[in-house]
Amino acid sequence: MPSLNHEERSDDVLPGVLSGLMRRLDPGLGEAASAAIDALVRANRAGHVCRRVLDGESRRELMASSLVARAGAYAPLVLDEGERLYFARHWWFEKELAARLAALAAHKSEVDPARVRALLDALFAPTDEGAADRQRLAAALAVRQHLLVISGGPGTGKTTTVVRLLAMLAALSPRPLVMGMAAPTGKAAARLSESMRGARAALDVAPEVKVQLPDEAQTLHRLIALVPGRDAPRYHAGNPLPLDVLVIDEASMVDLTLMHDTVAALPGHARLILLGDRDQLASVDPGAVLGDVAAREAWCASTLAWLAKAGLAAPGEAGEAQSLSDAVVFLTRSHRFGEKSGIGRLARAVNSGNEAAVLALLADSAYPDIEWQAHIAPDEEAHYRERAAYFALAHGGAAPAEVFAEFLRFMLLTGEKREVARLNQAVEAFLLRDSKREAESEWYVGRAVMVRENDYSVGLFNGDIGIALADGDSLRVYFPRADGSFRAVAPARLPGHETAFAMTVHKSQGSEFDRVWLVLPQQSSALFSRALLYTGITRARLQCRLIGPQAVLLAATSRVAERESGLGARLWRD
Repeated sequence: MPSLNHEERSDDVLPGVLSGLMRRLDPGLGEAASAAIDALVRANRAGHVCRRVLDGESRRELMASSLVARAGAYAPLVLDEGERLYFARHWWFEKELAARLAALAAHKSEVDPARVRALLDALFAPTDEGAADRQRLAAALAVRQHLLVISGGPGTGKTTTVVRLLAMLAALSPRPLVMGMAAPTGKAAARLSESMRGARAALDVAPEVKVQLPDEAQTLHRLIALVPGRDAPRYHAGNPLPLDVLVIDEASMVDLTLMHDTVAALPGHARLILLGDRDQLASVDPGAVLGDVAAREAWCASTLAWLAKAGLAAPGEAGEAQSLSDAVVFLTRSHRFGEKSGIGRLARAVNSGNEAAVLALLADSAYPDIEWQAHIAPDEEAHYRERAAYFALAHGGAAPAEVFAEFLRFMLLTGEKREVARLNQAVEAFLLRDSKREAESEWYVGRAVMVRENDYSVGLFNGDIGIALADGDSLRVYFPRADGSFRAVAPARLPGHETAFAMTVHKSQGSEFDRVWLVLPQQSSALFSRALLYTGITRARLQCRLIGPQAVLLAATSRVAERESGLGARLWRD
């Protein structure tokens, strides 16, 4: 199914066109069934994998059509035992992904807990959490499990944990391991590479262990060689990836289809480690895989006994066996946002849906790192002034690294694409007023752009940010490399892109900025949810300013944007 970005989704002609096609394929298709198919198309475009059909007449008409079958039969549409209506492709991907994840979780290795305990003591510094240290817990489970899902908010130590658990895997392996890292966007892959290089360099381990640790991530599309014009990725179940361990960061951004294709490409012996924040926004395309997979923690008695021998406190009570028992760990302690952090407290209040706490925190002068400007639109010239130091560096001939560092000190975020376009145009109008750009050209020194599509020939990917700087008498757009250097690309060679002095919250995922202005819509919207608000707030490291009406803020805090999917039901039993 074709899909649009969240900011671009709206009811349009596609549902009607598709139901018209269905009527030509099945002239007897009833009105109720046709309406259910229209609703499914709209649901897919809003990120849902399926749509539950509650109306009895719709179910009867659907099952009477040759276009619809129960699970397992061949037809364009599937109505499963839970009365969820899918396009067959999505149903198959969901079923296959659930089976593969369950098989990975069931694959456990028997490892001497005494040896694990010694490695934990060598790799992890003592903390006041003692045996309840959840970073240690995740690392211990990684050597026992072939699937490990680590979910935690910003600053909870996901990267620190993963580099140490990879070192444990390397130290325990009788042969050198081939390890890979990937992320859904080029920007997220670059950040993961930077973080892993720093953590790897600081690790005090034997050279033969360190050399096995990956220091460069790539996009998932590049990993499995999924390129435009090709029906299927180069790597798949019949031609698996040459990997022993795969780490996927920012897993909340990975949709059902891409996660299915990636997991299907793993060889049978490989381990999979998913990192992400289950409370962040889900993927743009259908699916909320991380949210479904990391729905809860569950523990087997045998694993709790093994953890005790490894010197770790029980993370919970043993319960009924689940497909993902022992495979999910929540990192709950933020090392970036401590108890005195207003940003951390505000993010937790939003996540819990506590409207009173949100208002109280924003009104409390004890938290100078958060502020709220209610009932006003963003000041366009104030936004421009926030970029003054950045433009001074860009026009002053500063090195790309210095210009980029200044650019990342501030970002204006919003949930509305139209508002982003307006704010970016306003910045460019002020630049024209101040004679810092020419009216006849879209390119000028200091123009920041975000790539919108993958281009393997140029080596640029969706989410990459570049900055136009002078290169002699011409302009080049500079993009950071994974190793910390920069590459210069002619503007004419860029794939689809857009100006990026302001961006949507969706496109900010995988990024962090010192200061963030988060602009709320003037009217409440179903798309402006708790997850979007939380994601925007947690892009800020040092200071976050919310701009917008109280009613919209409280509505977003209380609105949980759940996605319809059968993946959670396949993996977890209530």
